[in-house]
Amino acid sequence: MTNWLPKLPETKGPIYMRLADAIEHDIDSGVLRTGSKLPPHRNLAFDIGVTVGTVSRAYAVVRERGLVAGEVGRGTYINSPNF
Repeated sequence: MTNWLPKLPETKGPIYMRLADAIEHDIDSGVLRTGSKLPPHRNLAFDIGVTVGTVSRAYAVVRERGLVAGEVGRGTYINSPNF
């Protein structure tokens, strides 16, 4: 698992979208590499001071963007760029 903590942009808008954008930015910049496991929803929510639902929504957004894949009980992983 990655010891990753996002840097949420200081923009307007819902926190879950800012978190999704931070995940995408860190994938694009190489901070999060293909195959890396994102932190579990609860852990990340606690670490950044948001609800589990906020993290779940952000993970759903990046899943819809095709950047990550996950399975219940296994975790959420960064896809390869050609996925």
